[in-house]
Amino acid sequence: MVVATMSPKEKRRLKLLIKELKSYKALHTEYVSVYVPAGYDLNKINSHLSDELGTASNIKSSATRKNVQGALDKMLQTLKLFKKTPPNGLALFAGNIASKEGKQDMRSWYIEPTVPLNIRIYRCDKAFLTEHLEDILVDKRAYGLVVLDRRDADIALLKGKTIVHLQKTHSEVPGKTKAGGQCQMFGTLVQSSTGTIPKIEDCDTSMTVKSANFDKITIKDSQILDKWTVPKKKVYKITTKYPQLVTECSAEHVLFVLTKDGVVEKKAEDLKENDTLLMPERIDIKGKRQKLAFKKYYNSFLINEEGRSVLKKAREKKKLLQRELAVLSGMTQTAVSFYEIGKRNVSGEPLEKLCFVLELDFNKFVENYAEPFHHQGTSVVLPSELTEEFAQFLGYFIGDGCSEQDRITFFEQREEVALKYQKLFNHFFNIESSYRFRESKNYHQIRFTSRPLVRMVKGEFPEIKKTFDTVVPEKVLKSPNSIVAKFLRGFFDAEGYVNKGRKSVGIASVNKTVIGQTLFLLLRFSILASFIEYDNKKNPYSDNPIFKLNINDRDSLLNFQKFIGFSSSEKQNILTDVISRKTGKSNSRQILPLGSEVLKVIERHDHGKADFSKVSNFFYDKKMMGKAAFRDSMISEVKDEVLLSRLKEICDYPLLPVKIASIEVRDEECEMVDIAVGQENFIANGIVVHNSAQRYARIREGSYKDHFKKIADLMKDHFFNLGNNLMGIIIGGPGITVNDFMNKDYLTGDLKKKIIGTKDLSYTGEFGLQELLEKSADLLANEEVAREKEIMQKFLLRLVKQIEKAAYGKEEVEKALSMGAVETLLLSEAVSDSEVMKYEELAETGGTDVRVISTETREGVQLKNMGGYAALLRFPIN
Repeated sequence: MVVATMSPKEKRRLKLLIKELKSYKALHTEYVSVYVPAGYDLNKINSHLSDELGTASNIKSSATRKNVQGALDKMLQTLKLFKKTPPNGLALFAGNIASKEGKQDMRSWYIEPTVPLNIRIYRCDKAFLTEHLEDILVDKRAYGLVVLDRRDADIALLKGKTIVHLQKTHSEVPGKTKAGGQCQMFGTLVQSSTGTIPKIEDCDTSMTVKSANFDKITIKDSQILDKWTVPKKKVYKITTKYPQLVTECSAEHVLFVLTKDGVVEKKAEDLKENDTLLMPERIDIKGKRQKLAFKKYYNSFLINEEGRSVLKKAREKKKLLQRELAVLSGMTQTAVSFYEIGKRNVSGEPLEKLCFVLELDFNKFVENYAEPFHHQGTSVVLPSELTEEFAQFLGYFIGDGCSEQDRITFFEQREEVALKYQKLFNHFFNIESSYRFRESKNYHQIRFTSRPLVRMVKGEFPEIKKTFDTVVPEKVLKSPNSIVAKFLRGFFDAEGYVNKGRKSVGIASVNKTVIGQTLFLLLRFSILASFIEYDNKKNPYSDNPIFKLNINDRDSLLNFQKFIGFSSSEKQNILTDVISRKTGKSNSRQILPLGSEVLKVIERHDHGKADFSKVSNFFYDKKMMGKAAFRDSMISEVKDEVLLSRLKEICDYPLLPVKIASIEVRDEECEMVDIAVGQENFIANGIVVHNSAQRYARIREGSYKDHFKKIADLMKDHFFNLGNNLMGIIIGGPGITVNDFMNKDYLTGDLKKKIIGTKDLSYTGEFGLQELLEKSADLLANEEVAREKEIMQKFLLRLVKQIEKAAYGKEEVEKALSMGAVETLLLSEAVSDSEVMKYEELAETGGTDVRVISTETREGVQLKNMGGYAALLRFPIN
């Protein structure tokens, strides 16, 4: 075990050496670091360094050559101190540390580690390689800590004196009533797995929705289990940035927040600005080509022989004479007779009435037994399925079209686009549309005159209504991406624009729902868009707010150009220019794991920060990294195929971090909608949010079992990789709950063997972990944290009952040391290492025991607040 053979004093000396080495930075690659593993032949190291010394003569820069050769020569001189490699190996460092270029201050250092080195390294760089020394300081021994109840659990490690929180998990255990709820506002849009994007109030238990799987970082389908409404008095409006998304919910609604501890759950009322939420980078919908009952919208039909037979047999089955059927269906006997013998074509409305009386399905009858009859000049061709072209027609129609009884009209600002649409859809519908430029209104007008076309649009796409009531048609939403892309092309042709100054693509409408659905549709192509609402108060002609989408990161613009684009060559050219002026830097498309988590992945594959020096700040979680930068600065640098595959997998995660820009709370009595989802989350207005807990008493027990099983799985995941460094596991919580957890078959035999005790607790979370630590003093009697608490409690007790044999404060403690009166010297961890070493030297002359007290315990914080210096005295000094 790493620190078992290392005294606190040795640790402090090693820390000071590391601190000194890290303080030096060279202008060129001239600092030499060498690690010699235990048992390695030192002659080979001498030979290697001699070869490097010879090679260094080829360095072009005279200053760099001189410094490298000087460092190597210094290191070779140092190696002469050793006849053979020390038992645990050797670490050596040499270089010119002069602060000014051209000056000389050649230094060398060496250290015999207290644990065996198992690596051999030669490195010449701008900084000394200290990571492997730093690793020696890490106490790899740990105790597993688990606090749980039937709702929550926290898993942590006790490493030395520090509690390291690993994961918090919340159970699916339902509440006992429906009184509360994690609710969303009416109008919140939800992404279903079939492609539809309904408002949350329109969801039901027949639906599945898109949910995040945080274990595998994927997006999967999940069933809606229940839905209800709940009255609320406050609304939390949460707005993100890069991109801007907006969700409105209750104070209790839980969202997922990316932290250094992983993805944790927070209520809306506990969120803060710059907390990092999650959103999908892309939404995958398989989609199916949608069939259209096109025939029934024609004006008249020719019935085939089989169809005529079906009509006759249906009449005879109902025992109706032709004249009786004519009366019931509102037509003449002659007409009925002609239909049955095929002497006359039949109009749509009479045929529908005839089918109704005979109890025949009109749509199926037309589909199977009739063909459209085209009168002269009315040869419109209606599509049998929703095609790419028809989808584009619908997208433009929603944006800039209107319909009357027998015609559809488009209004376009650009002549080029108007003529393109006229040519495309004249051909597609086999129709002759009219075109004219209305100079007084400054727009180009195209008219498609066809009653069957109007009927088809209204019949197959009933969602297209007046401006404020329209939503994207369900058949479009359920279609493959190729069709959705053309629908978006039409909509952006009508309402979209390119902003050259802001280097972005946008679209605007007074219809909030359509803009919100468009945001989701863009995600099917990994196009990120910001949702923006303007109050439009400056518009003298309308009080209605305007809703916009704004697309401005380079990858999204490229995807827009690739999959959607504009019919206007002018807009296309501006878009191409905008993209050419965009850099790969993006605030909108960041890597999901924090840099420290990516570093762990790299280190597991025998790489380190030094291999990716361009992005060192990323590894310290000082900043996030865009995916483009991740590909350029990390993936492109890796040759290890296994690591390369893992980094590509991380880059391809379909979830993105998105920071909170603002949180607005308003008092508003309103009904909100609560839903329960099997996977515990869904996508609301583009943000991944927690669903409400399941409310079924009949599954409460099953939920408890799932909760306990999840805790056991997490314990296995977090603790087993410690191997022999796991000293034991302590479990705390309400006694009955802990007994239920321990006495069922949730824990494997190997886990049970590691459990050294359980404690009855009142709390979970951070307080619970502290309570567990305090109540486990008997179990941790040999641990440094327990010894620290014991000595500090002894000092504090002496302050109360025997103050003459206690001292605190720097001056008083120094006075006691100078008199040889100090039995035990207590120094806070907040005191600098150099000060600690100074006092250790003072203490050595008087045979004083020195204890450095951490600030992780309550007693340690008390010592820090008292100035950081205290002592237990052998005798009074006053």
